[in-house]
Amino acid sequence: MGVLLNLREYLFRKRITQIDFARRLGISRGHLGQILHGSKHPSRKLAKKIEEETEGKVTAIELIFPETNKLQEEI
Repeated sequence: MGVLLNLREYLFRKRITQIDFARRLGISRGHLGQILHGSKHPSRKLAKKIEEETEGKVTAIELIFPETNKLQEEI
């Protein structure tokens, strides 16, 4: 998969529940939900952990700076 995926899409494609993914990250499902809905951005440490858990399919940069990803989509 050469195209960057957003986190919600990644979880859907891999059939990973929010509860399971939140457990892997060591956060609550509610916190993950806020990240998925864009009401909160993860810390750098959490963003890096998400990148590791998704094997680089979702990058820390796109989690911390989602507006950068939107610009890339428009080009």
